[in-house]
Amino acid sequence: MAKETVEQWATRILLHAHAIKPCPDCGYMKLNFSFHGLDYAHALAQCDSYPRMSKAKCVEAVDAVFDSLGDECPACE
Repeated sequence: MAKETVEQWATRILLHAHAIKPCPDCGYMKLNFSFHGLDYAHALAQCDSYPRMSKAKCVEAVDAVFDSLGDECPACE
C-alpha cells in the first residue's frame, strides 16, 4: 500500500470535517462553505497529525488544500 501524501491526508481530514465535498457528477473536491467544518478540520489536524509534522504545519497543510479549492467544479464547467 502506498503511503498517504500530506495532500491526501489533508483532503481526508477536510472531508471528515465536512469542510469540503466531492462533486456528485465527477468527484472533484469543492468547498462545502462550512466554517465550522474548517474549525473542526483544524482540531482534527492537531489530534490526528501527519507523521513527523508539527501540529502547526498540519493546520497549514489543511489550509493549503482548503484554499486551493473553489465552489465550482472545474470538470463540470
